[in-house]
Amino acid sequence: MVFFIKTFGFIFAHLNTSTLEQIVSLLAKLFSILPTSRKQTLLSNLRYAFPQWTDDKIHRVARISVARMLEMGFFSLTYPFMSKSRWSSSVLYSENTEKKLFELKKLKTPVLFLLPHFALFETLATSPNFRPFAGKRLGAIFRPNRSPKLDQWIESARNSTGLVTFSRKEGLLKAKSFLKEGNWLVVLFDQNAGDRGTLDLFLDRLVSYTTLPDSLARSTGAKPVFIFPRRIKFFQSKLEIFEIPHGNETSIATNSHRLLERILKTDTDGCPEWLWSHGKWKIHARVESRYQLLNKRKQLIVGKALCRRTNFFIRMPNWLGDVLMTIPVLLAIRKGRPDVRFTLVAKPQYMSLLRKFELGDDYLPLPKGGFGYFLNFRKQLKCRPENYLLFTNSLRGDIEAFLSGSSQRFGLNLPNRLRPLLTNAFDTAKLDRDGFRQMHQTEVWEQMARYFGLREPISKEPLRFTKILRNKFKIGLVPGSSNSPEKRWSSSNWISLIEKLSSFDNGFDFHLYGTVKDIGITKDISTSLCSANVFDHAGKTDLSELSEELASCGLVIGNDTGAMHLANMVGSPVVVLFGPTDSMKTKPFFGCECIALHSPNPLKIDHLTSDEVFRVMKKKYENIS
Repeated sequence: MVFFIKTFGFIFAHLNTSTLEQIVSLLAKLFSILPTSRKQTLLSNLRYAFPQWTDDKIHRVARISVARMLEMGFFSLTYPFMSKSRWSSSVLYSENTEKKLFELKKLKTPVLFLLPHFALFETLATSPNFRPFAGKRLGAIFRPNRSPKLDQWIESARNSTGLVTFSRKEGLLKAKSFLKEGNWLVVLFDQNAGDRGTLDLFLDRLVSYTTLPDSLARSTGAKPVFIFPRRIKFFQSKLEIFEIPHGNETSIATNSHRLLERILKTDTDGCPEWLWSHGKWKIHARVESRYQLLNKRKQLIVGKALCRRTNFFIRMPNWLGDVLMTIPVLLAIRKGRPDVRFTLVAKPQYMSLLRKFELGDDYLPLPKGGFGYFLNFRKQLKCRPENYLLFTNSLRGDIEAFLSGSSQRFGLNLPNRLRPLLTNAFDTAKLDRDGFRQMHQTEVWEQMARYFGLREPISKEPLRFTKILRNKFKIGLVPGSSNSPEKRWSSSNWISLIEKLSSFDNGFDFHLYGTVKDIGITKDISTSLCSANVFDHAGKTDLSELSEELASCGLVIGNDTGAMHLANMVGSPVVVLFGPTDSMKTKPFFGCECIALHSPNPLKIDHLTSDEVFRVMKKKYENIS
């Protein structure tokens, strides 16, 4: 590989500049057509940084940025074979810059230059004017590549310009000694420092800074200086120099990033020669730490309001009860990643409820089914999520996640279910078999989130309304079940229960709730009772309105259905009737009073009699507040 690199470098160095520029332009156009991950990162970074830009401008600047990135690569290939006169013309200096450089050369202390990833940063190595006075040398810290032979050639090329190089992996102690001798040292400071860095905000998004500049300046007494080569034309830059203010309250790394941020924001095109396609914001991207903000050095973000700028999507389940059982896990994930903007993807009928409780930052209602479903879903996407968590186990949900373009698609791996479109899955086989069978569905999802890094505790605290008073004598009844008729207690049982409760206390009001599909059973119940205190609300409330209704009830009784989970979520005491479903897995999860009554024959819910239910309600009702 090194042989081919050298060969191409030699050939390109002997081409005229205009020909090289045409080659770079052609390759940039080709790159902009290909669906690469690097291209997606580039577009995503620009959209985050400049949300006010149009798509046309973002794509135009992206094409320029690609050309600058390729120009950077071509310069690195060719400069070892250039003449020294060509080296000398690679960097221009204004009168003011020359004056600042002269002042730095006169200093008796070492100088630490902080250099961002601008396309022609390598030109500084070839410029004879960017050197200290005689007797002192210019050095640079570099990050090694994966190929030792390639590193050896790059180091040889840089050394041929008089530059002294130090590996970030092995040469930091040598670099520190080099500075202490009064030399100049250049550090590329704007790379993602990963878990070893310190967290801060850059362009309102969370990044990890390297603490190396502060460590070097502190231990050597070096003067920190911000520099960057602004591109003038192909293979030619103009050096700009800035003082870096620093003190006890702010770090050199912080102030250098503030300067860089100002440069990017004040440029009309956002300085496309900066390396927008690199993973600057790639922090906590590892699968095992995706849902928790972890950092060893938190001093930079303490007291700062984190903007939710990084986009994650969460695909909510298809049934209401399942949607509500995800909420404790969803809230914990949001708490664990305060820097992330969560978009909830769900059926349209759940949107009013999700918005009411502000469970997400954005909301994406699923389109109507049919031939164009996936095409319509793709058209609705306003951004490319960096992570997509699925609480569904369906192929349809997996295809949606794939179409979103997210590079991370997380979900559950259940027995005998293939999910090839997921990038990572929590295998439930990791759980104890007997324990898994007895584990509540919310707890299973919690284990999945913890597998992907969540450390926040799961709260069972209900989402109570502060302005809605609970009426002890208002009893809510949920006699329907949208997804399974086998879970429905019969109309005759409901009628019998209401009659018994009315005889026990004639002050009770009975309110029937359900969807349009439940109108038949609620009408059958209400018309069979002569009492004036039976009210039928089936089909008359959306989920937002239903949540308020249920919150005002002193007690809610019903089949194992979504509305019972909703009543439990808003803090109302509930009595749930179970037949064929497993209460251990699907009973209401939030921490308020919940009584589960089971039919002696799980296949026949009507074997649970109205007398049994009445006895429990009569015994417990006096304790309901």
